[in-house]
Amino acid sequence: MDGNQLRQVPLFEGMSDEDLDSCGELFEKEDFLAGSGFAREGEFAYKFFVVLDGEADVLHDFEPVARLGPGEFFGEMGLLTGERRNARVVAHTRCEIAWMMSWNFDKMTEQHPELAQRIDAEVARRTA
Repeated sequence: MDGNQLRQVPLFEGMSDEDLDSCGELFEKEDFLAGSGFAREGEFAYKFFVVLDGEADVLHDFEPVARLGPGEFFGEMGLLTGERRNARVVAHTRCEIAWMMSWNFDKMTEQHPELAQRIDAEVARRTA
């Protein structure tokens, strides 16, 4: 994926072109139709996701808890804790999603500790 597409994602704000490109290489991009699921509650986590376009609903016990839009990310909690996913995420509209496997997530956060800190801060906010 072209790192320039990450420039509009707040998580990657302030990163150099070189750093954005190195992160972009770790992502795949995929389009999903409304109603498509990205993550299922209770499954083991093995992907990290960023919404590039569209909206996705976060459900816990099939009840809506949040709606994510462009620039927002999900899937990080299970990767960080090793626990099963605590929510289901479903496309509300057609979505363009950037995603990476867990080993690329580990590589990205090791190479860019500022991203790890931003992700940790968001996890703390979400679990507060």
